[in-house]
Amino acid sequence: MMITPAEAIAELDRTLHESGEIVILRRYTAPTGSPRPKIEVSIPAFVRPLEAVELAGSIDSTFSNVILSPTHVGGFLPIVKGDKIVVDGKERNVELPKRYKMRNVLVRMKLMIGG
Repeated sequence: MMITPAEAIAELDRTLHESGEIVILRRYTAPTGSPRPKIEVSIPAFVRPLEAVELAGSIDSTFSNVILSPTHVGGFLPIVKGDKIVVDGKERNVELPKRYKMRNVLVRMKLMIGG
């Protein structure tokens, strides 16, 4: 039986709700300011260290992968390099955003974060 994009998103949402952690997705809306203008939203996510095969060049063990559902990020789409994820109070940079689609529907995002 084939799973639909809606079912894939619903399953991810359930799993994030049950086992994820809350992070802040942040986007600065101006290059400077005091305080610097921004928009942000608290969302559930999975935050995991990188696998050994992902470590290369300037990518080291301080980087992490973050899995997000499109359900919670709405106005932030597309998430781009330079957006921020706050994990455990520490702001980290989105370095490599990846989008996963099923039948042309965005069903999950995997962000490599560092900093």
